[in-house]
Amino acid sequence: MTGTPAVVIDGMRFGYGDGDFRLAVDALSIAEGERVACVGPSGTGKTTLVNLIAGIQVPEAGSVRLGDEVVSSLTDAERRRVRIRDVGLVFQEFELLDYLSAYENLLLPYHLTPHLRLDEDVKARASELAGAMGISHTLARRPVGLSHGERQRVAICRALLTEPRLVMCDEPTGNLDSKTAMVTLDLLFAQAERHGATLLMVTHDQGLLHRFDRVIDVEDLQAEWTA
Repeated sequence: MTGTPAVVIDGMRFGYGDGDFRLAVDALSIAEGERVACVGPSGTGKTTLVNLIAGIQVPEAGSVRLGDEVVSSLTDAERRRVRIRDVGLVFQEFELLDYLSAYENLLLPYHLTPHLRLDEDVKARASELAGAMGISHTLARRPVGLSHGERQRVAICRALLTEPRLVMCDEPTGNLDSKTAMVTLDLLFAQAERHGATLLMVTHDQGLLHRFDRVIDVEDLQAEWTA
């Protein structure tokens, strides 16, 4: 770890319309290259925190910074560019497109922006990741023909393929057996270390926490709400 902040949150306030949910984080800093687990009971805001860091959602107040960019101040198009270029995301629902094969889903980020160039090196890296995750034999299938765990591993490979500087995963091992969960975590750590990426992972698996540099509990982050 270099100690350089990869993520900095300052005075952030976010709520869902007229609902009761509120997330208030006065300060959070994650160092470049740090491996952080995010824990907390369901409904406390773990997924919301990931979405705010990625620029999928925007806070009502305060700021969210990735590296040198204050993503909370960018336009929707600018946040999308940063997300595709610099952030690898593994969603709980995987977000695979039904009409594409697993291989096409894996390569999807390279068809969404001119900032990423699909070449033979990328294709070779895709094959390498698929092999490491044990899904090479599934790449011609569409998501409907994949098991839950296989869809999960396709989503993880897609997140790693762009060699992002920040990888964020929402329960990436939640539906995997213990052996595959460890293989998945090993791959995430190895790829993050290889490319100097920061890793933030939401998890309920207490057995994995010792593998991380730091564990943050969203309930402990929650500050008093101020409008």
